[in-house]
Amino acid sequence: MFKAAIFDLDGTLMNSAKDLERSCNYALSKFNLPKIDSQKYMLMLGLGRVKSIEIIVNEFFGSEQDEIVKKFLIYFNKFYDVHMMDNTKPFNGVIEMLDKLNSSNIITAILSNKPHNFTLKLCKHFFGNKIQLVSGLKEGYKAKPDPASLIEIINDLGLKKEECIYIGDTEVDINTAKNAGTKSLGVTWGFRSRESLEREEADYIASDISEMTDIILS
Repeated sequence: MFKAAIFDLDGTLMNSAKDLERSCNYALSKFNLPKIDSQKYMLMLGLGRVKSIEIIVNEFFGSEQDEIVKKFLIYFNKFYDVHMMDNTKPFNGVIEMLDKLNSSNIITAILSNKPHNFTLKLCKHFFGNKIQLVSGLKEGYKAKPDPASLIEIINDLGLKKEECIYIGDTEVDINTAKNAGTKSLGVTWGFRSRESLEREEADYIASDISEMTDIILS
């Protein structure tokens, strides 16, 4: 049994795609650009906000458009700060799963590529004290799959890498775990398919919350 379960947030614990897409479309509207295709945007989720926005801006404006990326981020974050909870909610069974892990003395933590202030706001609202440590993308840190933030969490918890498992829904999460030297658990209800997680050679794959819980507790 693992001593700590460290989770990605969007697409893993939270069904947040609609509010993220609406924020993206708001920013696009500020440049008089059309709405993004939902399926196309879904494939960008998990890459980190800056990376996904760079892809969008490069598609419309070409490369080397740093100022446009900065403006896009401002519009995106302004809208998201107000509307991040309009449609976002935990996936069914997540709250009960966290309670079960806590009652089993499993430490729970979150590591997200979402900006740290937004990550804290969502986790405080939806999870309260059910999560022991919450970390979003902080200034001066690289986004996942860079392992520095995950390694820092493990060290802050006073645990060894082999005592922890990192759970997420994208190839970014699986590679973050690999880069940090921890076990990885891919979940299929988020932004990627089972086939995508299998290609990245996730150590475990769960198709529902119950299966994920069993793997963590095994």
